[in-house]
Amino acid sequence: MNGWRIGIDTGGTFTDVVAVLDGEVRTAKVSSTPPRFDDGVLAGIEAVGVDVDRILLLAHGTTVTTNAVITKTGARTGLITTAGFRDVLELRRHNSADLYDILWDPPEPLVPRERRLEVAERVDYAGSVVTGLDEEQVAAALDRLEVEEIEALAVCFLHAYANPLHERRVRELVRARRPDLYVSLSSDLLREPQEFERTSTTVANSYVGPILARYVERLEQRLVAGGFRGRLMIMHSGGGLLTSRAAVAVPARTVTSGPAAGAMAAQSFGSSGAPAAGARAAEALAAAARRDHVISLDMGGTSADIAVVRDGRTLLINEYSPEFGLPIRFPSVDLLTIGAGGGSIAWVDPAGAARVGPQSAGAVPGPACYGRGGSDATVTDANVVLGRLPERTRLAGSLELDAAAAQAAVERFGAPLGLSAEQAALGILEIANSNMARAIRVMTVERGLDPRLFVLVAFGGAGPLHACELASELAIGEVLVPLAPGVTSALGTLYVDVIHDVGRSHIVPLRILDPAAVEALFVELEAEAVRLLEEDLVAPERRRLERTLDLRYLGQIKTLTIDVEEGRFDAAALERAHDAFLAEYRRRYHYATDEIELELSVVRVRGRGVHDRPALPPSPTTGEAEPVDRRRVHFRRGVADTPALRREGLGPTAVLDGPVIVEQIDTTTLVPPGWRLEVDVAGNLRLTAGERE
Repeated sequence: MNGWRIGIDTGGTFTDVVAVLDGEVRTAKVSSTPPRFDDGVLAGIEAVGVDVDRILLLAHGTTVTTNAVITKTGARTGLITTAGFRDVLELRRHNSADLYDILWDPPEPLVPRERRLEVAERVDYAGSVVTGLDEEQVAAALDRLEVEEIEALAVCFLHAYANPLHERRVRELVRARRPDLYVSLSSDLLREPQEFERTSTTVANSYVGPILARYVERLEQRLVAGGFRGRLMIMHSGGGLLTSRAAVAVPARTVTSGPAAGAMAAQSFGSSGAPAAGARAAEALAAAARRDHVISLDMGGTSADIAVVRDGRTLLINEYSPEFGLPIRFPSVDLLTIGAGGGSIAWVDPAGAARVGPQSAGAVPGPACYGRGGSDATVTDANVVLGRLPERTRLAGSLELDAAAAQAAVERFGAPLGLSAEQAALGILEIANSNMARAIRVMTVERGLDPRLFVLVAFGGAGPLHACELASELAIGEVLVPLAPGVTSALGTLYVDVIHDVGRSHIVPLRILDPAAVEALFVELEAEAVRLLEEDLVAPERRRLERTLDLRYLGQIKTLTIDVEEGRFDAAALERAHDAFLAEYRRRYHYATDEIELELSVVRVRGRGVHDRPALPPSPTTGEAEPVDRRRVHFRRGVADTPALRREGLGPTAVLDGPVIVEQIDTTTLVPPGWRLEVDVAGNLRLTAGERE
């Protein structure tokens, strides 16, 4: 069946759409429609002019679960756990988000104490039953939770990772009483021992489960009603796709769905101008930029997502936290998200200091310049006041900007500070850029990396507007802007594979580790990964299995994930894994010792269903670039008469010195004084710093 492949990324402000068929590409950017995000999805499909019955694949990056966690609007959830472990969620790990704030309080758990109930049962660490499950206590707990009107249930027993018998029995008892209740078992999600991380992951899964299930069901019903016969796939945090059925089973995997798509897509443009077909998008972008070290900046309307690529590979971590004290232990693209987007609100704190974000005007009412009732000054309003976004700009394809409303909002913000509108606007951008620079330093400098050795890849609707000034603050000398930066995350969903991650705890010091036991675990996990790929209808010739081990120094909690070569795991493979750990540890922390014993923690397998990558056409050009207008633009050093050009007029030989503004349907790129713009063979804008501002 030949049909359109559509990638959709639903953000807090805009919904981005990319449709590809036989080399033809259509893009659209429409307003998101919270809480009915499916309205925005269908509006986006309509905006690209594709009939629903001609869609072969709909790959969807979504913020439905992200918003549920951040805004605390998930399902009313209960927890049943082993007697004595009711307060694991409250106790956490005893670390603090602010070491120097003695008045700091951690955020409330997703499940309050009155809905966290204990039952008698005990399995030891080896899986042997010590105390049988007290089913009368389970029944009493379910009675209590029924009074609490829960919509979802999490079940996490102390050593269920070693023996899931008791958790599965609880599910049977629940099914007999309430077959409609959404239930998550820790033994289904995470076969690892850490009770806090396992409980947190299980609770998060149930908390967002009904939310995602209702959204997917509603979206599928509306698509099918329109004649949809293709496949709906959901982007997950680990940089891959899941079928809608699989995503509803593990919805906690989608909490960083959209940002993960952006991180992978940031590097998906090879030197030919078409996204690369390799499993790792990082390699292709490195080729296009002639670099293998990349910082990805995805700045949208609500937030900015930052990821780092080293040696052509996007780093995966085995645990991420959408907020402090809420770890979700699934493999995820290593990201840092901050509240710095075009809709981030400027405000003055009680001490009289100017702040920007993390609060956002969102899609409704949006920045003041949207003319939808917003009155707070935002980053977008500041760009309008400074002439960087002209009033004639059409955001999301049709949204007209109201420059007078932006001016009034910024003036109101600046008045208490004694600033003119232009001074206040410059200050807003300085603060927003400083916030993003601080986040990039967290991802680089605090990890022993020098950002000056990286190329900054900027995308999202607002990223190219801020990229050069942000790069200047970090002394980064090169910025790359992809061909369709405003919809890059949506495009990224079309260039990742179906991915399932399975793992099993196996804690043994390497000196006594039996390689045959590890090989047996690999075989077992590979069978599970194959089963999941079969359920997703992935053909055998498209299945790939990747082995890894989580290793650590004896006595540590945190691990490093080490790739394992193909072939039988034997003593030689164990020795190579040992050496690879030391090399990776030394690379990350600049020190490693072989005097401390190593320990295996987890055996993992990643099952990959390789997708066909749609071909993209060469960069479109219409000839020599001619300014569409000139306008006065405010920069750090003053006001400059600045030409504005259309991007489709920039051919591969174009070279321009700043200041210049490049406009296109999905974003605007600002080239400040002291920067040079070139167009590479892939159609990317390559911006290089000359004299520092």
